[in-house]
Order: sequence, then structure tokens, then C-alpha cells
Amino acid sequence: MNAERLNHYRRTLEAQLADLVSATREHEEQIDGSRTTEDFTGPDRASDLESLEVDASVTASERKLAAKIRHALERIDLGTYGLCEACGAAIPEARLEAKPSVSLCLHCQEAHEAA
Repeated sequence: MNAERLNHYRRTLEAQLADLVSATREHEEQIDGSRTTEDFTGPDRASDLESLEVDASVTASERKLAAKIRHALERIDLGTYGLCEACGAAIPEARLEAKPSVSLCLHCQEAHEAA
């Protein structure tokens, strides 16, 4: 992959990471500002607890995606970005455009999910 394409993916990943860090920070502040589970009483208790659980789940997902993005940025620095980490084949640009943080080609991703 040429330097221009790598720079394109670096900028894309860095922008995604910045947005994600900001969103995660907001979700964490909401969770930290939430009441404890003992504070939830009354008819809305189940709804309030579910909302707290959803916020925690979203935050965990955001952290996982941020780790994948950081890993992709490291792979750019190492010169291995765009190569499947399982088989070493080139990951098609269409797949990278759709999800720049991927580290597996479609075949290896499907095999990983089936396992």
C-alpha cells in the first residue's frame, strides 16, 4: 500500500479514535454521575437499571473499538497495516474503507467467528 493510502487510513482512524474517546468520556461521566443501584426505587426502577446497564455496555464496546483502532494505528507504524494478521494476505481496500480497524481478511474473519 502506498504512503498516500496509508496517510488516508491514519487520518480516518485518528478521527474515529478522537470521536470515540469523546463519546466514551461522556458515557463514563453519565455512569459516574448515576445513582447507585440502591437509589433506584419506585415504578421506574427496572427502566433506570436497564438504562444504567446499557450505558455500561456501550462504554465497554467503545473501549474495545478504541483498542482495535489503536492497534490498527500501530500496524500502520509497523508497516503491516492492510495485511491479514492470520494468513498474511492483503485485505481488500473496500473492506478497509468500510471498517479501517479490521485486522483480518474476510475469509479469516468468517473462520474466526465460526470457531
